[in-house]
Amino acid sequence: MEQNTSVAAGVTRKGGAKAYAIWGAAMLGYVFAVTCRSSMSATGITAAEHFHTTSTALSMFLYLQLFVYAIMQIPAGVLLDRFGARKLIASGGFLMAFGQMMMAVAPITPLAIIGRGIVGMGDAMTFISVIRLVSAWFPLTQVPLMNQLTSMLGGIGQIISIYPFVWLLDLTGWQAAFLSLTGVGICIASCVLLGVRDDPRQRGRRHERPQGGMRAALDGLRAAVKTPGTFCGFWVHATTWFSINMMNQLWGFPFLLAVEHWSKAQASAYLAIGMVINVAWALIMGRVAGLHPIHGRAAIVYTTVGAQIVCWTILLLTPGPHPAWFMWVLLLAISSGGPASNIAFDFARDTNRPENLGAATGFANTGGFLSSAIVFLGVGLMLDAQGATDPGLYTDHVMRVAVLIQYPLWAFGLIAFTVMLPRTMTVLRRRFHRD
Repeated sequence: MEQNTSVAAGVTRKGGAKAYAIWGAAMLGYVFAVTCRSSMSATGITAAEHFHTTSTALSMFLYLQLFVYAIMQIPAGVLLDRFGARKLIASGGFLMAFGQMMMAVAPITPLAIIGRGIVGMGDAMTFISVIRLVSAWFPLTQVPLMNQLTSMLGGIGQIISIYPFVWLLDLTGWQAAFLSLTGVGICIASCVLLGVRDDPRQRGRRHERPQGGMRAALDGLRAAVKTPGTFCGFWVHATTWFSINMMNQLWGFPFLLAVEHWSKAQASAYLAIGMVINVAWALIMGRVAGLHPIHGRAAIVYTTVGAQIVCWTILLLTPGPHPAWFMWVLLLAISSGGPASNIAFDFARDTNRPENLGAATGFANTGGFLSSAIVFLGVGLMLDAQGATDPGLYTDHVMRVAVLIQYPLWAFGLIAFTVMLPRTMTVLRRRFHRD
């Protein structure tokens, strides 16, 4: 039965208290990853002043981190299939701690950028590992909702970076604040090593490696790439997520300050409330994706991207500051992108064999980080091209022009998703009709 798994020491029930305990320990690692990923968000202007750098160089902090994250997703997926989630989450925690230490002590911008790249490497190992644990420890019907909760509760890290971390930065300074993240990361990685187990059938913490070694893992990657649902998931992730990521990770603060003339406190509150809205969207979309795995998932993707395009178009074509009601509608639209991006993992999971799930999930998860990296760098380049080379020159007009970089990505992503969708739906129909 799906609900119970026999082990030598007794019976471990999927979805029981132990499953939630394992998931909770792993979530500490993911919340830390999001905190590290977002630590440049509210501190972007401070970083520009600290390193005396330009808009393009400031974009490079996040561009390199997200680029490393993206290119590491496939290797991380292969390693996940080979070594298990516990080791990858812990290894990611140690890498992120080291990267934040480099950010703290780097005397020049290039070393700090390398530190952000190391943070991206550790971050790449974390989320897909938690998703793998969810698939192992929870019943199939519960997995879509748990995936959504995993992603959205990770947003607590965004709130930590906006409030406690910024408070600590103002209180103690750049070096002490980033070194504090180093200490926290080491503690969390150690807890994961001690408390997480990869599978309810597993005795102790030792991971049972699949037969065939790395060659079998690479064969699994090739099989995952040949599956239409893997590419469909890639384009879902690439199209739905970059807009809210752009706002949360770097350019939301300067955009809201320049276009809406808000204070830093207002911008912080607005973005933080978006994290709460994410959780509500996650519950709704997780339920729909579980109950309607074929047409419901596609409807979520088209509705989410369409709403983002419409709201951004209205925003950019009308003068600011905009009415409060419209800004709430905009926040609802762009916040839906995070939960919608998790539909990518449902497509990947339900069209691939379980032993290839790490590689398939890693490949799908690459999409949003590649598109986000393009947007982050594109906004910085477009600002510099207009002469806005430092935060003091970010005006209403230059910010509006800079965020136009989103539109080509939406167009290309929607076309690619639409092309891959029919083949993916055919596979899903066969699977769910059989089940």
